[in-house]
Amino acid sequence: MANEGDDRDFATHNHKPKWSYDVFLCFRGEDTRYTFTGNLYNALCEKKIKTFMDHDGLKSGDNISSILKALEESRVVIVVFSKDFASSTYCLREIVKIIQCKKRVLPIFCDVDPSDAYCESIKIALTELPKDIFPDMPQIESIEEWKVALATSSYQEWQLQIKRGKYKYEYERMDKIVEWVIGTVDRSDVFLSFLGRDTRNSFVNFLHDALKQERFKINMHDEKLEDDKDRISPSLVETIDKSWLSIIVLSENYAFSSLCLDELVTILDRMEKKKQLVWPIFYKVEASDIRHQKNSFGSAMAMHENNFGSEQVQKWMSSLVEVANLKGSHLKTGYEYETIERIVKVAINSLYLPSRSSSVSPRRN
Repeated sequence: MANEGDDRDFATHNHKPKWSYDVFLCFRGEDTRYTFTGNLYNALCEKKIKTFMDHDGLKSGDNISSILKALEESRVVIVVFSKDFASSTYCLREIVKIIQCKKRVLPIFCDVDPSDAYCESIKIALTELPKDIFPDMPQIESIEEWKVALATSSYQEWQLQIKRGKYKYEYERMDKIVEWVIGTVDRSDVFLSFLGRDTRNSFVNFLHDALKQERFKINMHDEKLEDDKDRISPSLVETIDKSWLSIIVLSENYAFSSLCLDELVTILDRMEKKKQLVWPIFYKVEASDIRHQKNSFGSAMAMHENNFGSEQVQKWMSSLVEVANLKGSHLKTGYEYETIERIVKVAINSLYLPSRSSSVSPRRN
């Protein structure tokens, strides 16, 4: 059966996530909390996009630091500009942080015209913030550049004037925004190392589809390159280099492929040097057989020694010992889908820092 283990121990080798959220919603609560912004938050969550929204709203005297921290740890920011947005000191403080962090921003003009005059009013409100309260205020030049960017024609399509424009209904515009987010914050690259003839049409196929469904980009070698003497190419090394997580499916005949063994060496090297995540799956094999090169793994090493020499084989053997000592999933009997669900769950969780902000309410159904 699958090794249940501890989620915290899986695929976590000296790796620290960078982000807490995919999207941060910057908005004035009194204007749009229970209408447009609330609907947008729900639409993003429905697509499993991790989104920060301050549900309860800050009141005078409340500490904004936890919210600014969430903003800093978000990949992109959606700013919902509304009629009285600039009257909120908290909203303006978030804009200051956005400018400082150079965040990628999607501005939504909700029933306001993204004209020079509106953007100028935001700029003026920012420059009038008291310096004793906001000592880290950006230079006026940075604020001016940001104002100009807001007023550019490239953002005109994001007006939410429901009675005008291309989209008649708000949900159509909402779908367009969600589509933009999905295209902008797609999840990280995952590399699958496996021997096709053992698992391609079974376990790996289902694992591939499950990860892809969660917006991970999946990379793997060409199935034609699994001859006993095939070696890893520079392009495949580059693919492993840019991957955030490598999943190694160690099956009965895995070690007979020199390409798979080269992948293994490269993956473990990147784990050590680049802090990449590595997750071994012991698919119907014993870790001890891999560690001590017994049974099929011993036969594979003997075959490779004739083809590649003892020095290269020793390097592969060392990598087999190393991977056998890593924590992972041991799958012998039981439901494979349970292991796949577990892998996907932990892969998603490993993308994000733990949520620390106590000011964020849980999602309301």
